[in-house]
Amino acid sequence: MASTVNFEVNKIGKANKPGFVVAEIKFNDSDKVYTYVRKAYNNKFIVDGTEIEFDSRYNVVSITKVYETKGVKKSDTSNQSKTSNKIKSEMQKSGIEIPKANPIPNVEANNGEVHHEKYDEIKVCLECNIPIYLAGPAGSGKNHTVEQIAKELGWNFYFSNSVQQEYKLTGFIDAGGDFHETEFYKACTDENECVFFLDEMDASIPEVLVLLNAAIANGYFEFPTGRVNLKHVHFVAAGNTVGSGADEMYTGRMVLDQATLDRFAIIDFDYSMRIEMAISKNNADLVSFVHELRDVAAENGIRATFSYRCITMVTKLEKAGMDLVTIIKIAVMKGLDKDTIGTFNVSSATKYGKALNELKAA
Repeated sequence: MASTVNFEVNKIGKANKPGFVVAEIKFNDSDKVYTYVRKAYNNKFIVDGTEIEFDSRYNVVSITKVYETKGVKKSDTSNQSKTSNKIKSEMQKSGIEIPKANPIPNVEANNGEVHHEKYDEIKVCLECNIPIYLAGPAGSGKNHTVEQIAKELGWNFYFSNSVQQEYKLTGFIDAGGDFHETEFYKACTDENECVFFLDEMDASIPEVLVLLNAAIANGYFEFPTGRVNLKHVHFVAAGNTVGSGADEMYTGRMVLDQATLDRFAIIDFDYSMRIEMAISKNNADLVSFVHELRDVAAENGIRATFSYRCITMVTKLEKAGMDLVTIIKIAVMKGLDKDTIGTFNVSSATKYGKALNELKAA
């Protein structure tokens, strides 16, 4: 594989569509500047077989050739909203080796495990005892990734979903004098290194977050049974928003105050292409199709989630021989009304795109 990069990046900026960037590219063999609109994953996108990484200010960090594009004609793609060919090409990147593995529950296991791109970043924060807030879409594998890390480190793992009453965090003493433990209590009293994972923190009541805040700040917590020093517990929280409150996708989310957010290192946690390829058994057509659906939903403000679970269900049902149109209806569109399904115009010429068109015409 050639390693020569044959263009210069003149400018990168934020596109009108969420999660997309606009890049102005000048190829070495032409004076013309081409404009590309690309979906960015973890501050990276692909142009002409080359991965371009940028920082929070849209400055170029690195440019790396990852696969060849011989015979591919350059074209101005500023008006393209569908990028299935680009997604398929990304799957061929030599830098991402996809072992057959079990990245999330209910997927057939094989040797080894697939790690999310943010795996090492999260692990370093945990080892430095820095509380972490993972912000990302539903079903992107946040808790599973943290559980993987805890397992590698030999730490115990404790999980709690959004907390709506204080006693579900603190525990309580009943009328008979018996104390009812919580996962938080078990983590705080664990004599070994452990992780306490609070999922959907942005759906928990503010009073609970004040208590958690105090525990992190003070290094101890007052339970109904007395004070416990937090010597071995490491905190991770997750949410679908970055503390900004409800939006069109996640209507039940609350605004998180800055005192709470300031305690955490905030890590953006998106869907992982590496994991998607693993659970789809390297089915680039399916992954490309799902990516297009996400793009259309984001562009049109449609409340629909196309997560790993969607890819898993399609893979299993297709293997079982179910009709593909039925699969798209029950495992992908999942109860969306006919008018909403009709808005999903995808450019995919694969069997999945054709099945969606058949469903729309039914």
